[in-house]
Amino acid sequence: MAMVLFVPQTHAASASGDEVINFAKKYLGTPYQWSGETPDGFDCSGYTYYVMENFGVDLPRGSYDQYEQGTYVSASNLQKGDLVFFSGTYKDGISHVGIYIGNGEMISSTKSSGVAIDPVFSGYWGDKYTGAKRFLNTSFFSDVSTDFWAYDEIKHLNEEGIINGLPDGSFGPNDNVSRAQVAKMAIESLNLTPSSSGQFNDVPSSHWAYEYINAAVKAGLVNGYGNGEFKPDEDITRAEIAAIVTRAFELSGNSSSYSFEDMNSSHWAYDEVYALASNSITTGYNDNTFRPNEEATRAEFSAFLYRALD
Repeated sequence: MAMVLFVPQTHAASASGDEVINFAKKYLGTPYQWSGETPDGFDCSGYTYYVMENFGVDLPRGSYDQYEQGTYVSASNLQKGDLVFFSGTYKDGISHVGIYIGNGEMISSTKSSGVAIDPVFSGYWGDKYTGAKRFLNTSFFSDVSTDFWAYDEIKHLNEEGIINGLPDGSFGPNDNVSRAQVAKMAIESLNLTPSSSGQFNDVPSSHWAYEYINAAVKAGLVNGYGNGEFKPDEDITRAEIAAIVTRAFELSGNSSSYSFEDMNSSHWAYDEVYALASNSITTGYNDNTFRPNEEATRAEFSAFLYRALD
């Protein structure tokens, strides 16, 4: 998924989508008023104008003019705080605008209900949806706060286009990371060319990570199973990630300065885990364990990858 570019700073604000939505929801139930742009009454563009102005976004007044501004966002990449536009309500062309709040819903000022929450892609508005524009300078994720332990690592990889979030604007840092996701991120980080040469009977060409998995296998970063399967959607363990990162960056090291209580020389990933430790990519947990067989999270893999790239 390509990174989304943002409008110039003269039009953008650095507020988060959640901040905008929380402010917008204060006016739920406010009556509709033609040409209204105050809490006494709003029309649709007057409402978006009022809300976004509170965060320093300089919007034009009408819905059509607002649609002419901002940065285009596809429906699959909508984030909280994006403006969503509709055509053919009371006239041809752009005639309604709302603020996307996640989960396929928007908040907007409507003639029938005043400021209300409605679905974007179904019901009355579904067949009138025209497009979306982004005005907030929020290239980051709604569920990764600045005090999150892997904030810097996730932010850097996102800015480099190596990792992406979910359609609702979140990253899912504590979700487990799959073998397919790791293959894609490894290929992206090494700038390797995706491959169309199929390898596994459980990874059809229609799978979103098909070419990344093929390339990762070709580069010797990952392996399949003896039965011709790759199990792309299976969660990956910390030991498996240690092996992939070690191969990808040709790391080496010894265990003389480290001692993980749950790692001994008989473990298949012993050398790889200690290679990560020797290169300051991991320090394990506070109880002196590495937990090699524990499923890795998206944040953990991001941290490993960032440190290997650094």
